[in-house]
Amino acid sequence: MHYAIFYNPTAGHGDNEETAKKIAIKLEEAGHTCQPLTAPNPEQAIKKICNSLTDYDALISIGGDGTLNLVATAFLQAKKTIPLGVIRGGTVNNFATRWEIPTDLNQAISLILKQKIKYVGIGSCQDRQKAIVSSLTFGTLADISNQVRQSEKRKFGLLIYPLKGLKQISQKASYHVHIHAGNFDKKMKVWIFLLTTTHLVGGIDYVPSSPHAFHVSILHNMRLRKLFQLLFFVLTGNLRQRKNNTLTYLKPKKITLHPLEQKTIYSRIDGDKGPALPLTIEFLDGFLPIYTAIEQD
Repeated sequence: MHYAIFYNPTAGHGDNEETAKKIAIKLEEAGHTCQPLTAPNPEQAIKKICNSLTDYDALISIGGDGTLNLVATAFLQAKKTIPLGVIRGGTVNNFATRWEIPTDLNQAISLILKQKIKYVGIGSCQDRQKAIVSSLTFGTLADISNQVRQSEKRKFGLLIYPLKGLKQISQKASYHVHIHAGNFDKKMKVWIFLLTTTHLVGGIDYVPSSPHAFHVSILHNMRLRKLFQLLFFVLTGNLRQRKNNTLTYLKPKKITLHPLEQKTIYSRIDGDKGPALPLTIEFLDGFLPIYTAIEQD
């Protein structure tokens, strides 16, 4: 087989190029061929992957959820997929954790070489021009994340998010949004909107698994006396133990988000700044073929 090895040189701890060389050696030892695939910015990376999919039998992505997003977005735009191998190399690896991708490099390569494929669901927005591999959020959580620089993620890891959250928590951060998902149709003052493709956030199992739809948690209509709930969310992401009139949980296959105020509301997708509302978001069940030890449903 002929593999593409895609990586972002600046993701995670910045050692993904060295990881790519180690993978290439292992693939060649197993009788396969491979070629590195990278680009100086996300736009060129997506275009490069789109234009070269017919040149490879499979693609290996080194990085976190953000790097995987570039690959999945290229698959969406090309309207074509090839088997995807995942090597952890970023700060946030929710997707790899959910699909039981080993943290050890040699074990992850061995999993790829076994050629066992499972078709998993991801999300899309902007008329299938942008993928959602792990999560989409807006509100306080997205505002916090948009303040975090790559250098801070490298220095502090995931700890930087609650640190920023403590700084943000006293600021006014609700957004008036019209949310429609099937029979659910409401206008809400949203503090945090969190949509995930799996039941994991930051490696935390925060809701029961539902592999064929999104998990959506909305913290809304907050009062100052309930700010501890927001802090609880920022620190743990665990919402399933708290049911009240400030929390709404949905499992939609499609959801639309329309802003009801003049201020631009930016989303955050897979750890990076995303498009502004309005957005229509769809769950694409079984779209992405990945190498994993988990059995196909």
